[in-house]
Amino acid sequence: MEVFFVKAEFILKVVVPPFIIFALLVWLTAENYISGWVMYLLWVIGFVVANIIVTKISTRWSIQRMREKRAKEEKNNDKSN
Repeated sequence: MEVFFVKAEFILKVVVPPFIIFALLVWLTAENYISGWVMYLLWVIGFVVANIIVTKISTRWSIQRMREKRAKEEKNNDKSN
């Protein structure tokens, strides 16, 4: 059950925001609301923002996993001593 929540959290925090950003950009481009240099600029900004979001969340999870692993190792070392 815990794995389900981890996957759901992953989908909500990592997949959905970039999907919304790019869906909006595709819609704006397809409807010709944006074109030319503005379109290029918005697409570049969209890529940068999406990458920042994914990197920020992934980094937080990695740091949290490392802290949990370190805490387990310290706990096991304390038990063995």
